[in-house]
Amino acid sequence: MSTDGLIKNIFSRYCLIGLFILGIVGLILNTLIFTRKTFRQNSCVHYFLASTIANYFVVFFILPSRIFSDGYDLDPGQYNLFYCKIRFYTYFTAKSLSSWFIVLACFDRKMSSSLNVHRRAFARPYISRWMIFITTCIVLIFYCHVLMFYEIDDTKECNGRLGFYRLFNDSFYLVGYSLLPPLLMLIFGVWTIVSTRRLRRIVPRVGRRITSLNNHDNALMLMLLVQVGLISITAVPHAVQKLYSTLTLYDPKDEFAKTVENIFVIVVRTISFFNHSCAFYILTLSGKVFRQELCKIMKEIICKTRHEPRRTDYQLRTQVPTVKLDENDR
Repeated sequence: MSTDGLIKNIFSRYCLIGLFILGIVGLILNTLIFTRKTFRQNSCVHYFLASTIANYFVVFFILPSRIFSDGYDLDPGQYNLFYCKIRFYTYFTAKSLSSWFIVLACFDRKMSSSLNVHRRAFARPYISRWMIFITTCIVLIFYCHVLMFYEIDDTKECNGRLGFYRLFNDSFYLVGYSLLPPLLMLIFGVWTIVSTRRLRRIVPRVGRRITSLNNHDNALMLMLLVQVGLISITAVPHAVQKLYSTLTLYDPKDEFAKTVENIFVIVVRTISFFNHSCAFYILTLSGKVFRQELCKIMKEIICKTRHEPRRTDYQLRTQVPTVKLDENDR
């Protein structure tokens, strides 16, 4: 087996399958934590939960399709045009929504630290639900072009139509998913920290009350900043690779260059799924409140598993046996 074939198998099979398993566990635990009563009235957590739901589509639909296509050469998108379009439509919308919901979470934290009462009103649960709905509609409508211009090319590969559209699609993927969301997250995150410190210094009492400087807010801010770094590291290389492949599509390349490019494609494509599969583990490491809620959930599960057998044994010991009488005994 060639070097690029070996590396392709390692990343496309074992690494992606590992990310799939980690993603299932992490997303379920994320959902359990974000739906806890502790976070239910926090508008920022609503965006985290929405991002988790978007990641469900990435992990449960996109990841398996990538495992079968790259790892085992089983790709219905090579001959089924409907599957080709739906797969990439889901790919772009789910990954984009996952990032843009985190942008909204950063903006929510910025608004909650404002001295203006009207701006602070933005950081409310019902506002967050409307923002999630509107953002979802915008992204779903915007990516409708994928349903029209994605096709199966001469190499039996599902891809955007050659020419201006593919360049537009790859460029927008780079800017709209890999560059703009992390940049906005960073701007809102730094802006929130600066506003918080300024309020504490200028108006100590009001600043402490308005910005809600408690453990939950500090933990959420740290989790957001960690998310910014993670999205930047994992998303940018794959988007750059897609744009580079489109720009150099007709350039002559020797066998070594093709091998290096193929290896790079597999590696950055695998890395791009890391943020969607492992967000839970990053948040657990960075958020103290997050870890506390996880411990509470685990304790509740352990207590249930310990008590249920005891109740069952007691019922078995105290149960009155029923004796079925024959007709002669009646």
